[in-house]
Amino acid sequence: MTSKQNPLVDQPAAPNSIERIPAVGALGNQPRMSLDRPARPLTYELANHAKAYLEAGQYVAGYSFLDTLLTTNTSIATPAKRYHAYLAQAPQLALASTLIVYPNITTKAKSAEQKRGSDMALRYLHNVQCTISPLHEDLRRAFSFPDERSRRGTLGYRAATESSPASESDLERLTGAPANENSLWFRATDFWHAVGWAFNCSVAHKKRWERWKLWLDVMLNFLEAGWEAQARRCRQQDLDAEDAMTETLLWQYISSEDPMNRSNRRRIIRAILARGTSQSKSLFPEVWPRETAEPKQIQLDEKSVAEIDIDNGNLGEFQKDDDDEAMADAPTATFRTSRRATSRKELAVQSEDEDSEEDDTSGSCDAEDATNRLGGVEAVGLRQRLIVLLVKVAQALPMQFTHLGDLFDPFTEECTHLPTMLFSVLLSTSKLDGLTQTALNANHLLPLVSGQLPDYTKIEPTQAHLEQYMLPRRAATQSYSTNAKISLILEQIFLYMMSIKGLHATATLRAAVEKGIQERTSVYGTAKGKKGNAAEEEQSKMLLEASSKRLLGLLEVLEIAEGMAPQPKSGRNKSFSISFGSVSELSSVPGSEDEDSDREMR
Repeated sequence: MTSKQNPLVDQPAAPNSIERIPAVGALGNQPRMSLDRPARPLTYELANHAKAYLEAGQYVAGYSFLDTLLTTNTSIATPAKRYHAYLAQAPQLALASTLIVYPNITTKAKSAEQKRGSDMALRYLHNVQCTISPLHEDLRRAFSFPDERSRRGTLGYRAATESSPASESDLERLTGAPANENSLWFRATDFWHAVGWAFNCSVAHKKRWERWKLWLDVMLNFLEAGWEAQARRCRQQDLDAEDAMTETLLWQYISSEDPMNRSNRRRIIRAILARGTSQSKSLFPEVWPRETAEPKQIQLDEKSVAEIDIDNGNLGEFQKDDDDEAMADAPTATFRTSRRATSRKELAVQSEDEDSEEDDTSGSCDAEDATNRLGGVEAVGLRQRLIVLLVKVAQALPMQFTHLGDLFDPFTEECTHLPTMLFSVLLSTSKLDGLTQTALNANHLLPLVSGQLPDYTKIEPTQAHLEQYMLPRRAATQSYSTNAKISLILEQIFLYMMSIKGLHATATLRAAVEKGIQERTSVYGTAKGKKGNAAEEEQSKMLLEASSKRLLGLLEVLEIAEGMAPQPKSGRNKSFSISFGSVSELSSVPGSEDEDSDREMR
């Protein structure tokens, strides 16, 4: 044996060793990735078999069966040879989406088997995402809301469906409340109602949020994949993007109401930023009646799942549910129209009466608490993903939806009323690209400062813009909160400009930075006259101080990167310091020499 031989590798495999099977050995080295496969509709026998399980409430068996049909041959399918996959019918996909959050088999489940049915439906939809093209027509049909909105208050789902042209065969139609009058697609007014209620749960109803976050994630996966696939199709086939992109599921949700109407766009933004306040709960109430109520205490039988015997009329333990009937009799939700602002200029003079409607603005909080008041890390991430989708639609369809600046206005209107720490969390967790986020950040400045700013949705910011329009600015009020938000915004813009090498260390840049910090830290606060405002102002004061120091630190990093030594305090304007009113002074560049100098001055 040579020195290069490895006795553990070069020995022949044992006769019964699994490594001797080439296919199995190859599978271990293959990357685990999604691969779209051609979808084939279920045969009559397969569809009827799945239908019997689902109508009997045997969701574990039903979706396990469908999952097997979907994933068969997945392990050996390749881009060169894509084996077909059997895809469930649209009503069965719609039911799977409902079951992820359906109260009776999740937070109010009467047996472990019921909860497993919800999880199996979720698993099936995840596998659909990895196997079927997101542009498949059945997906769009499955995740659509009924068209006849005016009839929902008086007609059942099946009655409304049968009164319109038949789009489903008798085999496709499912019986049972979860597939009809208690379906998520019937109970929710539209997609944004479900989104708003889900985010309300993220703050106010944590048990329900554990299910709603799963639904939101899987739906966002479909929306993101569908939008990107359609955009790729437009590029490859040289299609008219404005026509092609309106065929996506995302656009279907946005255009459920007039997409050009500003009040409708504002409602979408409010759904994304809903956080369990009284106003949010009024705009986006629970999808099912008593959805958050605690389940009744019952005695479980030893036999948790009844057998199915269709011939004798035995449909299992789910054949009748009092909660299903109660929810079916309840009316669907209605909504109030949000108050409308008429122009961009109104953002700067919005009355603060909406602040009084918020339930979570009083008192200070740290970053973790602020994140929790936005629903937690997962909720913040889902909110940011939705914002990215809206931006993509505005960029692709400005004539059908809105221009980017008009989309940013209601978002700015909602965000600038948030407590400073919550505002900081949303600012720092953005998933937008740097240029788009900078345009949004500049838009956030509009209601906070006096004067005009360039529209950065149309032009790119330059160093001259920062020096002239942004860095020297302070708030139009004496509020620490407002000035802290301005400082946080400028800090983000400064970071972006540094990342693209759009800034150079100059005397004018330093002068603009120092002037702005001096202006913003010289205010006296507005802690009087409003309950809870004192704690918010005190925390904002500390945030403003920390942000000002970071901004100076970024400037010094830029100067050092360009070969300039950090300027000693004696080499600057001696009157410059980070000060708050006439109370305290903080050196912009802390050091022993500065401390000695301060002692001598005292």
